[in-house]
Amino acid sequence: MQTKYRILPIILVVYLLLIKASFATGFRAEPVLTGLAFPVSMAFSKDGRLFFTERCTGNIRVIEGVSSSRPELKPDAVYQFGPVSCYFERGLLGLALDPQFDKNGFLYVYYSHKGSGPNDLYRHRLMRITVKDNKGSNSRAILDNLPIGSQRDGGRGNHNGGNIAFGPDGKLYLTIGDLAESEQSQDMKSFAGKILRLNRDGSAPRDNPFYEPSKPASPKSYIYAYGLRNSFDFTFNPVTGVMYATENGPESNDELNMINRGKNYGWDKDEVSGKRNMTYFEDPLLVYTPTIAPTGITFYRGTRYPAEYRSNLYFADWNNGHIHRVTFKEREEKKILQVDDNFYVHQEGIVDIIEGPDGYLYFSDPKGIYRIVYEKD
Repeated sequence: MQTKYRILPIILVVYLLLIKASFATGFRAEPVLTGLAFPVSMAFSKDGRLFFTERCTGNIRVIEGVSSSRPELKPDAVYQFGPVSCYFERGLLGLALDPQFDKNGFLYVYYSHKGSGPNDLYRHRLMRITVKDNKGSNSRAILDNLPIGSQRDGGRGNHNGGNIAFGPDGKLYLTIGDLAESEQSQDMKSFAGKILRLNRDGSAPRDNPFYEPSKPASPKSYIYAYGLRNSFDFTFNPVTGVMYATENGPESNDELNMINRGKNYGWDKDEVSGKRNMTYFEDPLLVYTPTIAPTGITFYRGTRYPAEYRSNLYFADWNNGHIHRVTFKEREEKKILQVDDNFYVHQEGIVDIIEGPDGYLYFSDPKGIYRIVYEKD
């Protein structure tokens, strides 16, 4: 015990130095709204409204006037999904707005459904609603009966994945974790441990890498990439269109991956993560040990920050509350020039990070949503 307490002051000094380093760049976070109910996933509409999921309530909420001095959280939910299983890592998770949201009002979510019996099983569901005047209607399951770890609020409730986003090809992408059964990641008959690619109506595109014309509704027809443990989030390079994803490892080797069509990312029953140096597995671009639990990820394209911070990849972590910045060589998707793991240090674990239409980065923690601003020293 004495050794532990001798180490603690050293750890505290190092942590304070990291915080000082993060603020020395001139960046700081200012709260948009706090006192929120665990915002998991965020998405901006073109008119500046910020939609987000509340993990356990099943509510989609919306904030208006996000960039103003008085942001307003609308008192009524846009829509409430459920009943939601909030056990372990389950909940109302991913959210995405249709590329034509301003015209069709389509909003998509992925959530953990809490079943009520033999005719209403626990399962994950990919849903679509139509939003008009901040109210949702016409709820529809576009991909139902997706696997879940256990048929109760107990047992295996982790590694759900659950983030969704539209790619530059206009297709909808969805991550699903291995549900704590590593062998599922290599099983092409299972949705688990995969990144899926879908049409807007929930069908599988015919040009998917493993599409089966005789079985268009099979898991294999939907799979875009596999061999993943629990990719929490992903984003696309706005210039090249290349996908990057954060990946949570076991007790070591959290990853940043470049996701390529039809590739195998190496998680299987042997439960070895990190760089494998095997020709049939794709190695990660970055590996973190000890684990940081990487979460939200986005590219920054705005002009609010100095030039060296633009066109960079940013991802957050849950364990330490850090925002990491990765700089790539122009148009070389794998060539990393610089990694700054202390771009910003927050006092809580970070869940999501996105770029707003006002050119700032926004992130969420379990209690609030924040904006990162730049101020010269």
